[in-house]
Amino acid sequence: MPLFRAIFLTVICLWVTGCSKIPQTRPNLVGHLHGLWVRNDSLIWVVGDEGAILHSTDGGQTWQRQVSGTTVPLQLIYGSGPDLWTDGPRGAILHSTNDGQTWKQQRSGTASTLYTLCGTASHLYAVGTAGTILYSSDGGKNWQQQKSGTTNTLFSVCCSGPNAWAVGDKGTVLHSADWGQNWKPQTSGTSESLRVICGNGVHLWAAGYGGIILDSSDGGEHWHQQTSGTNKTLTSFYASGKDLWAVGVGGTALHTADEGEHWELHDTGTGRNLEEVRGSGTHLWVVGYSDTLRHSTDGGRSWQPQNTR
Repeated sequence: MPLFRAIFLTVICLWVTGCSKIPQTRPNLVGHLHGLWVRNDSLIWVVGDEGAILHSTDGGQTWQRQVSGTTVPLQLIYGSGPDLWTDGPRGAILHSTNDGQTWKQQRSGTASTLYTLCGTASHLYAVGTAGTILYSSDGGKNWQQQKSGTTNTLFSVCCSGPNAWAVGDKGTVLHSADWGQNWKPQTSGTSESLRVICGNGVHLWAAGYGGIILDSSDGGEHWHQQTSGTNKTLTSFYASGKDLWAVGVGGTALHTADEGEHWELHDTGTGRNLEEVRGSGTHLWVVGYSDTLRHSTDGGRSWQPQNTR
């Protein structure tokens, strides 16, 4: 009788209270993953819908949910040294100084949706809808809105020293040479929406709608179109030396080993829209719609799914 009672109580415990001892290392996400930050082969963060922030310490094999304190769809996560920032709708900017263990909201002073952050703790930029450009010189404790001269949505910003570039709808390219105090338009030669820009301050690449890829070897004074080999919209770049990777809608992934002279299409094994690509050495990760997370150990030649569930 005592044995029967013990078994009965154990079954009731597991059924009613769910007191399983199986560790839950794969948080269940519902929705899309929008942003990705890779510090090295082990430390990775992803952000997405409903304020989701996930962190991995083993290259994406297991994931732990971090508490963001918001339910807005986070668009991007960016790191500089020990600092991390993420942003999203209604001017949301969150900041962490301890690898995401705690996140604090920063006052952006705007209601615009913010898509991208870039810079360092002493020179930080954020861009978004309605031509919004924000700048902070103190790690985001104080943000100042700058005059962009456009009302077009800006999707991406990159910076090098005092120079910064932003791109967006209708082929918009803006450049500042004085830490964002003044922004001037550059002629991109296209009216297509540009979704991403990256570079080292001299050589720049921009990409966007319809598979367009532009490059400039003089800081954006002159732009030239490269042959991407795809008509799918491109949403993200990752650069390492002369190698660049680009990803976009429909699972599109491109790679070049010669700074864009020749682009090669790679099979990611998914048809879902990809939002961002990041890497460390030969390791690459992409995130996208429907909780998509994929990993490559050979520079993007082959991809394997990783599961956040």
